[in-house]
Amino acid sequence: MATIVGHAPGMDEIARIASDEIEGWLREYPGYRGLLVLTDEAGERSRVITLWESAEDELRARESRGAMRDRVAATVGMTVVAMDVCDVPVLELV
Repeated sequence: MATIVGHAPGMDEIARIASDEIEGWLREYPGYRGLLVLTDEAGERSRVITLWESAEDELRARESRGAMRDRVAATVGMTVVAMDVCDVPVLELV
């Protein structure tokens, strides 16, 4: 999960456009399973979560993904301030 901060008016729309571009690229990685983008425009913060089949799949993609993430954030005037890797023991979507 990447935490990205900065003043970016229209953050929700920026997130939708960026995810459309990035998700096609992410689908090329073995083990990629999904993308979640959470925004808090008032708090000038966004969190980007990518889901992977295994820790190994995430690790293989981490370096190039990070470079892309940093470029996209900088393009809209935001900065990546944290990158956390977590397990997902439960995921239930209805």
